Amino acid sequence: MPNFKSCCYLGVLAVSWVGVMAHGAVLSPTLTPNTSPNLLGSWHTSLHTPPPVARAIITQSVESVPFQRVTSTPTPNAWASRLPEMISGEGFISQQQNRQLGEWALRQIYHDAPLIDDPWLQYSLEQLCWQMNASVRREAPLALVVINEPQINAFAVPSGLIGLNVGLLDKARNIDELASVLAHEIAHVSQRHFEQRSDEKNKQLATQVGGLLAGLLAAKVSDGDAGAAVMIGTQTISANQVAAFSRAQEREADRVGMQIMAQTGYDVRAMPSFFALLNQQHPMPTKRLIPSFVMSHPLTAERLSEATDRARAYGAAPTAIQQNTANHAARNTLFDQVQWRARYLAKLTNRAELIQAVNNNARNLQNANGARLALVMSYLDTREYAAASRVLAPLQPMIANLSDPLAVMVAASLDERQGDARAALDRLTRLSRLLPERRDVKYALADVYLRQAPSRTNAQAVMDLMLPISRQYPTDLHVWQNLTQASEQLSKLSTGSQQTLYQANTLRYRAQVEYWHNDLTEAVTSLNQAKRLAQSLPSMQAAPVLASINQQTERVQAAHRFKPS
Repeated sequence: MPNFKSCCYLGVLAVSWVGVMAHGAVLSPTLTPNTSPNLLGSWHTSLHTPPPVARAIITQSVESVPFQRVTSTPTPNAWASRLPEMISGEGFISQQQNRQLGEWALRQIYHDAPLIDDPWLQYSLEQLCWQMNASVRREAPLALVVINEPQINAFAVPSGLIGLNVGLLDKARNIDELASVLAHEIAHVSQRHFEQRSDEKNKQLATQVGGLLAGLLAAKVSDGDAGAAVMIGTQTISANQVAAFSRAQEREADRVGMQIMAQTGYDVRAMPSFFALLNQQHPMPTKRLIPSFVMSHPLTAERLSEATDRARAYGAAPTAIQQNTANHAARNTLFDQVQWRARYLAKLTNRAELIQAVNNNARNLQNANGARLALVMSYLDTREYAAASRVLAPLQPMIANLSDPLAVMVAASLDERQGDARAALDRLTRLSRLLPERRDVKYALADVYLRQAPSRTNAQAVMDLMLPISRQYPTDLHVWQNLTQASEQLSKLSTGSQQTLYQANTLRYRAQVEYWHNDLTEAVTSLNQAKRLAQSLPSMQAAPVLASINQQTERVQAAHRFKPS
């Protein structure tokens, strides 16, 4: 439960924002160098490095597609034509401010928002978001979070913090509908719609991000403090009305969003179809206080008609879907897994529903195994291992040939729960060697190692897995938590200066966890303790550790000084 005063502070800030969460319209205008310290004490530049798949897409997109602001409605044969670059101009929030504001928002979310922490789900959604983002923007997003909230919503905030409500994953009917919402949000970002507002409203950007977070927290306090929830909810609704985009901007986001979808191989017809469904259902029950996608994106009859006509025009052109049917089928398979795993993790489904879904798709294992894998996890949670094995048995061929990463990871979980950690490690190691770019597999490996009896071999294996990830994804809490545990184990298994070194590093990693949880005072305390330990080391050992500690301390202090107002 978040502190009520903190929620009220964010709520007061909200008076002109929260709808930005729903329409997701502010990202950094230019490439932002990363300023996070690596583990050797030097500052690296890989924060905005996209995942391997997205890197290839970026290379292709940047080289083959000139960037140009879209100003006219595309013709049926123009779906793969030039996509827009974010426009330039005076008075936009600075790159440094964008970075600071984005990281501030991410720390608030990590600290207070109800999140679904699942590396596989996050990685899978990242691939979708990063790919579409790369078609129009040169920098990758700061981070992706999945909010455990049933409202249909997606958002983006400065520096490229992308968020999805689990409700969007639950209600979307296919991969294209999910992509349509994200493409629409990315279009708002690429066209800088929020930044085109008046100078006075532009100055209120930080205030509006505060309101966004107040809206997130409203759901969290609604059960425990009705008065706080009503206060925050009222403020978020008012802010949403202020922050709403113009009709022209909404139409432009639809148009550019369809371009993004077409270029990345999604069915543009899904956008008007899904928007029409949302408009009919009005997903804003009176008892829910979080602003909905429909509230922040008014779906007028004129807009829906125009979007439908535009999608119909795209249908006359040879689309990427038609050119790559196999790829689209793979995406649909992935969506089935994403949707059922999200429902399972968010407790939006039950065992009876999972069993029915499995029975309905018993003959379609290749393309519809999401419910089956979620059912296996359900049995694992209740320690019904024999039942879990029976349900998983039909997927053994694709598990054996490593063709389905989620199925392999679920099989490894079953192995470990049944006491065969060696088999679990073997499965995951082979999968990681086949797919070295997937950090979710590395996280699964690290988790198995950390759950075993502490040993130098296991702890060092975790360090070897996590250190490269920490340099490429410094905003990912999971990596810092794993490094903290592994380093602490190594410190207990060591003596002398080696033990002191591990103790200092453990405190440094813990400080990273505290930093991203927005526990800045605790982070400074951990870093001061690490510094005292490092100063007792021989000079050759102490120098790089002290340099890293000093840089981390400066970053924490800068975050403490930053006031989003």
